[in-house]
Amino acid sequence: MTTSIYTAKAVKDWENRWFADGNSSFGLMKQASLALCLQVIDFINKNNISQADIIAWCGVGNNGGDGYLTAKYLADRLDNEHFNVQIIAPNPPKSVDAVRARSLCIGVPMHDDVGGVIRKFEKVIHLDALFGNGLDRELDKAHQDIIHAFNAQTGTKIALDVPSGLHPDRGIPLPVCADVNMTLCIMGLKMGLFVGVAKDFVGQVVNLPLIPPDDELLAVAYLSDKPKPPTRQSTAHKGDFGTVAVVGGHRRMGGAVIMASQMAMSMGAGRVTAICHATHHSAMLTRSPNVMVADIDEMSVESLAGFDRVAFGMGLGRDAWAEMIFDKVMDRVVHHAFDRMVLDADALYFLAKNPCKLPNHVICTPHSAESARLLGVSVADVDNDKLGTLYRLHERYGGQWVIKGANTLSFDGTRVQVCPFGNAFMATAGMGDVLAGMLVGADMNVHDVVVWHALMGDRLADGAMFGIHACDMADVAGEMV
Repeated sequence: MTTSIYTAKAVKDWENRWFADGNSSFGLMKQASLALCLQVIDFINKNNISQADIIAWCGVGNNGGDGYLTAKYLADRLDNEHFNVQIIAPNPPKSVDAVRARSLCIGVPMHDDVGGVIRKFEKVIHLDALFGNGLDRELDKAHQDIIHAFNAQTGTKIALDVPSGLHPDRGIPLPVCADVNMTLCIMGLKMGLFVGVAKDFVGQVVNLPLIPPDDELLAVAYLSDKPKPPTRQSTAHKGDFGTVAVVGGHRRMGGAVIMASQMAMSMGAGRVTAICHATHHSAMLTRSPNVMVADIDEMSVESLAGFDRVAFGMGLGRDAWAEMIFDKVMDRVVHHAFDRMVLDADALYFLAKNPCKLPNHVICTPHSAESARLLGVSVADVDNDKLGTLYRLHERYGGQWVIKGANTLSFDGTRVQVCPFGNAFMATAGMGDVLAGMLVGADMNVHDVVVWHALMGDRLADGAMFGIHACDMADVAGEMV
């Protein structure tokens, strides 16, 4: 099961079509605010909060209107002896619905800034309703100062729709944004909550759909869910699960191909051969004796024909020898078809130097720096527009793509999915090599493999304080898949 993700414009256009059909904009604001109110109360109950100050920071537009009404509904529903609801409104509302919403907040204390707030309790919940989904420009200094003031507060912070100052499509601060513990996303998920640096700011994301999607509403991507574990027929044999080659391993770099090979076997491949420099054969067999080995210097285009799936580039190096190996393997890729081919690491370096159109069975797995090299742009250009980068890579090179990082994006040529799992401990040497091995070892689509990789990283990182080892992922795979 996946959840649709939209651009900010798609959601705005959807709302406008709803209003054009005769539905009330203020009615939708009340509906949104009630849903937000109930989510905040649910948070209070789940966290056993018996008393707290609740402060809604309201802007001048409709997101501010949501904040005003949410504060009113909270004040109406919560015991005022134990929950002290107040509003901070640095500027008066401007939109018609926001003006109307504020007029209904009779009895809820309002202040121009945080200095006027009267605190009664130790716990405090701040609600960010300053900008929401509508912001796509850089904030001026006055509004930056408001967000800095919001971020300086202690307590729990909850964004109503999109953290203020975060670009709703690209996930980058403009140039600052609210740093929250939870984002209650109204109408539908926005792409900016899952790309750029959003993961550092949005906290837990909760989707609050309010009206039925219409035929014109198109998703730009989908949020991946946990896939079902694979199953096997009782009469299956190893020939049913593919013959895999993992090609790489320069004389000075054996670890990457070893980890990728072991992971391919752990993910269910029938047979795996590590085609690497002979220097690494003993280490490979010691680490995983069920993996076969072959000398990369004796590899021929014809010898690759016996493999169903190939992962290429891990630990290959970038010297003249490595380029010769790249040319040899790519001749097979371009003119013949494997069931699946994965290009990673140094294979992507040479692909950038020798661009070509790839068939759709080829999966490329760059991180941001490798993506930038492949497109001839800066890393900042990639990080500021991950979705656009994904489409440009596919347009230039063909194939399927995975852009690794926080909330990894995967594209099978038709559909983009966002992986919400994984953690910062996975930012360590070898994790990409492990993913390459998984992609050729598992009989799954690219999206599901990416999710399993992240879930295994989460399992491995559970309880970690300093770091984790990518070489341990194979053991986790045996427990989970």
